[in-house]
Amino acid sequence: MNCFGIIPAAGRSLRMGAQHKLLLSWSNTTVIDQVLRAWTESMAERVVVIVRQDDVQLQEACRRWPTSDLVIPEDAPQDMKGSIQLGLQHIAAAYDPDESDRWMVAPADLPTLTAELINRVIEASRDSESVIVPRFGDRRGHPVSFPWSLVPDVFNLGAEQGVNSLTAERPVQWLDLAGDEYPDDIDTPADYTRLRMEQDSS
Repeated sequence: MNCFGIIPAAGRSLRMGAQHKLLLSWSNTTVIDQVLRAWTESMAERVVVIVRQDDVQLQEACRRWPTSDLVIPEDAPQDMKGSIQLGLQHIAAAYDPDESDRWMVAPADLPTLTAELINRVIEASRDSESVIVPRFGDRRGHPVSFPWSLVPDVFNLGAEQGVNSLTAERPVQWLDLAGDEYPDDIDTPADYTRLRMEQDSS
């Protein structure tokens, strides 16, 4: 079984103002470097990052990680679903996965994501035909693991349906983890400040 990670990184992060949240500093590097390090050190076969054509700085940052594949669409995807579809198309063309393989999704703005957490989701995915969703106490989180057989379903979703709707329509296997392992995301400057303070105090 091969697991392929997909990181949608084509959003504009409007709530962050002028700051590019993925290029903010984190542990002597940047948020995106921290995220790609976690994926690189995990058991994932490959990670695919979708970046807008006009986001040159982020493209350069991702190219520092040769274990990641950079997808730069001519037209920016309209939403996360569009980014995931581009990632799936790339994986299908480049790696020819079969029905035993899996694809995983996690946002790009999870600097506390770890290789250990990714690996635990991968291990839970072995010999499973279900969607694997980590649950941290009473909160569901990422990364989510899907069987390759669900790829056609992603392209059949309605205009108002996100990829998360697949977890409502298909069998789900919960992976229960401790609440303090939850990898929080960065949506606002306040989120970033809080997470940095928590990181510095740990």
